[in-house]
Order: sequence, then structure tokens, then C-alpha cells
Amino acid sequence: METPPASPPLDADGLVESFVDGKRRFSAYQALVDLGPDALPAIREGLRHTNWQVRKWSAICLDRIADARSLAALVPLLRDPKSDVRLWAVHSLSCDHCKTDIDCPLDVVPHLIERVERDESIRVRRMATIMLGTEFADARARPVLERLLAEEDRKLRLHADGALARYRELGIGA
Repeated sequence: METPPASPPLDADGLVESFVDGKRRFSAYQALVDLGPDALPAIREGLRHTNWQVRKWSAICLDRIADARSLAALVPLLRDPKSDVRLWAVHSLSCDHCKTDIDCPLDVVPHLIERVERDESIRVRRMATIMLGTEFADARARPVLERLLAEEDRKLRLHADGALARYRELGIGA
């Protein structure tokens, strides 16, 4: 019995488009990350896709590979109708742990403060709080973090308390 010929490998655009298929998302993600900066134009297009899974997974890719233009393209996703897309936009815009050779050129702190104060998703609010506490040390965030100590959500209070402890150690704010 003859084995069918293998499908040709997908280009970056095809990989981004394959995010619509739940069975192919992770392998497409890995392939795009392996492509590195060559995949960024397709990933930026994916951020504007009509399918929210494509937007989400494109944002996830930008946690690993990004450039200034791609990070700026994440900002509109902070107000995406889908909370999972907003969560990954917050994370990828803020997190420097997995990215190499790029510093975000944007002032991210006001965007994070807005998500903490206004997002309807507790998960997005928590992620923005975590990022304010671990990735940044900015006096503008301190009053917001202090207000979170009165929040009903225990995890949100815990993240705010941890952030404030770090800020005190660094001498940020009063």
C-alpha cells in the first residue's frame, strides 16, 4: 500500500490561518515561533482576523517573538470582545521573560491600569495586576494596587499585595 504524499509545509500565513483548527493550533504556534521574525507580518495580520481564536493565538505568538510594530498592534486587542484575547494581549504586551532582543517601546502601564480598573473579566484584571507587580515598578500603579486591597476577589487582592510588597522593597511611591 502506497503512503499518501505529505502535505507541503504551510507558510506563515497558512500557519496563522490554521489557528481556526483546534487540533492544529499548538503545532502552528510552534512552527511560527520557529520561523521567528519572518512570521511577524502574518502574525500581525492574525491579530485582526475575524476568528477570535486566530487573534488569541496570534497574541500568544507575540509573547515569544515580537518587534516594536507587533507589540503596538496588540494595543487594540486590549479591548477585544473576547476576554481570552484581552488576557493574552495584556500578557504578551507586558511580559519580557520569553522575548529576547526587544524592549517594548510603548508605555504599557496606563494600558494595564485601564484593564485593572475597567475590564469585566476577573482573569484579565488579575493578569494586568500581576504584570504591574512583576514586570514594572511604576509609581502610577501604586494607588491602583492599593485600591485593589479592598476588592472582593481574593486572588486579585493577593496579587496586589505582592505587587505592593515589591514596590515597597524598591522604594516606589510613598
